[in-house]
Amino acid sequence: MRRYALPFLFFLLAACGSKQDNPATVKPENTDYLISLDGIGPVKTEMTLAELETVLKQKVPLTNPKDTSSGSWMDSAFIKIKEADLLLSFVRTYAYKNPDSFHMRVSDMKTSNPLFKTINGIGVGSSRLEVCNAFDNYRIYMGPETVMINDSTWVQSKDLYQVRVREHREGPQIVFYVKDNKVYQVEVGSYYDDQE
Repeated sequence: MRRYALPFLFFLLAACGSKQDNPATVKPENTDYLISLDGIGPVKTEMTLAELETVLKQKVPLTNPKDTSSGSWMDSAFIKIKEADLLLSFVRTYAYKNPDSFHMRVSDMKTSNPLFKTINGIGVGSSRLEVCNAFDNYRIYMGPETVMINDSTWVQSKDLYQVRVREHREGPQIVFYVKDNKVYQVEVGSYYDDQE
């Protein structure tokens, strides 16, 4: 019996001592549908329109590209990543050297497609508890959504909920929109407190 105890002890120590990769840091083989704090799939927040078109190898049709009607500093576009739709929001970024020169950059993106998932499998269809458990090492902010009922009145929804996941108080975030305890939409963008 002693003859087998020593080799078994070495085997046990070697097996326990082998380090396994943290599932949060393991890179999946296919990142086309990966949701992260940086973006969704190949689309990353802060990308310029030109960078986005280079990555996607296609033109991205903005809804108001000439900005002649509204003077708005925002725009949006629907794109397709393989079989999945993604709504992108853009903001105008001015050049310091030439104040009349600007480019559009991605500020946030939303999807309701269940193909998009985080590295730990969270996406449309996941429960609120699954979201919280998957991001237990992050800052999580939860509460009812605020919805506009008319032009000047906002109220807290009785059935729509948000779970916001961040690494820090401000900066990149993933927002999971929840109804009936299931995620129905995911948004990746940034949060900054304007009241500071």
